[in-house]
Amino acid sequence: MSNTGWRRRRGSFSLLTLLAIVLIAALTTVLFLPRIEATEFPRESITDIPNGVPEPFAGLWSVGFPEGEGMINGAPIATCAAPVALNSSDNGTLTYRSPTGDEVGFELSAFSGRTTWLPAMGESLVAVWISTDEFYLYSVDLTTGRARWDNPHAYRRCV
Repeated sequence: MSNTGWRRRRGSFSLLTLLAIVLIAALTTVLFLPRIEATEFPRESITDIPNGVPEPFAGLWSVGFPEGEGMINGAPIATCAAPVALNSSDNGTLTYRSPTGDEVGFELSAFSGRTTWLPAMGESLVAVWISTDEFYLYSVDLTTGRARWDNPHAYRRCV
């Protein structure tokens, strides 16, 4: 009796079985490859500025997005014409005043080479100094406690 495809010899693979194995191998490879980030933003401040203290943050700031090769940035969130005002207080807290006049107070804490901003309510923030006149501010997810390292706002000192 000839082999018409219905009965195959034991141990031989059909084309469909071979295709399924290749597909599973390819998917497994993709799932276990390291995640490639388009841009790696800094997670630790420069050493010139102390962490956990409000004084370096005091001043007027424009707020936008990190700049770099291959990045497309929209309009800034706040400009030096209508800046964010950060004020340090005697008790070691930082007051954030938006261009619209809204104010929020933060306690500051040094942690792992960066400054954590802790509000009375809501998400905390993580500040990483890039230079003496620029820092990145990352929000922290309330449910996981993880910083959103891929989406910082860039604060640039107004002169």
